[in-house]
Amino acid sequence: MCKIRKIQTHEAAELPEEWDLLTGNNPYMKRNFLAFIEKTEKDYSPAYHLFYEGDRLDSLYLSYPRKDYRLAMFTGSRRTVRATLVYLPMCVTANSVVTGNLRNAVWEDIRSIRGYKMILNLDDDDVPGFATGLTCPKCILDLRFRTFDDYLAALRSDYRMRTRKVFRNTAALDISFIDNTTGFSDELYRLYLNVLNKSNLKIETLSKDYFRGDPFRIFVARLRGKPVGFVQLLENGEELVFEFVGIDYDVNEEIPVYHRMLYEIVRYGIDHGFRTIDFGQTADEIKLKLGCRYVPLYAALHHSNPFVFALCKVLAKKLQYKPIKTDFHVFNQGENK
Repeated sequence: MCKIRKIQTHEAAELPEEWDLLTGNNPYMKRNFLAFIEKTEKDYSPAYHLFYEGDRLDSLYLSYPRKDYRLAMFTGSRRTVRATLVYLPMCVTANSVVTGNLRNAVWEDIRSIRGYKMILNLDDDDVPGFATGLTCPKCILDLRFRTFDDYLAALRSDYRMRTRKVFRNTAALDISFIDNTTGFSDELYRLYLNVLNKSNLKIETLSKDYFRGDPFRIFVARLRGKPVGFVQLLENGEELVFEFVGIDYDVNEEIPVYHRMLYEIVRYGIDHGFRTIDFGQTADEIKLKLGCRYVPLYAALHHSNPFVFALCKVLAKKLQYKPIKTDFHVFNQGENK
């Protein structure tokens, strides 16, 4: 039997090459991206946990402490607790756990952390010794269209009419990509903070430097030369990821800036040959009406105090996210979502 060995470090620069191999197609868990987050997010204190089976890296996870985590955010409660999050700090739909033969050792190790522990964005709820429930599902759009016009033609007539109306009402917008390493301004960052401050589900406040990172593409919507919205994208092989958005809500009340930018993401994805677009976890009704499908994600909760944990197990299902049950039938009959 191979010996199990655990190593922990707090710097991505100390992670071995095997880390990148094990994290597969998750761009947010690559060593260079983790080092980028360490540099841009000053209050972020990660711990990287590596589990070896003999000399072979078998499993891993990332964690970091939060002193003000809203455990019951889906209920509207604003009460916060200290918690260790096993999660990626930029609130994307990927998770920060990779397990192999030593899967049970990983769960046991996480359970051994004192206080609350929350694992987010898991693909299933098979997590022994934890209370589990649904978290926000991700909204995925499958791109089976050669052109944006093909996408429009695939929509049912009422959705196609709504889309054309959005384009008519936003005809005055100028939409173009920027060099985000130099062009992401304080004005654009304030648009991001607008969205963050309005959200009921915020977990992290990212720094301005995050939006200036090399991995991203950002397009800006301008009205008479003034920025009124932006979208941040990440290209990940055949997948396009919608990261973050900024909105001038005063303008958005007059014309549908946000809707127009969502359609521009669809257009960009089709034009550049992506197979899917990950539209993220928030504003899901709007995204389902684009033709997205839900992909369920799960959260796992534990507390080191057995009495508190017993309460967690009782309340877990009441604290979980409640997905929209409506099937909007966005596409013509016979079209695949």
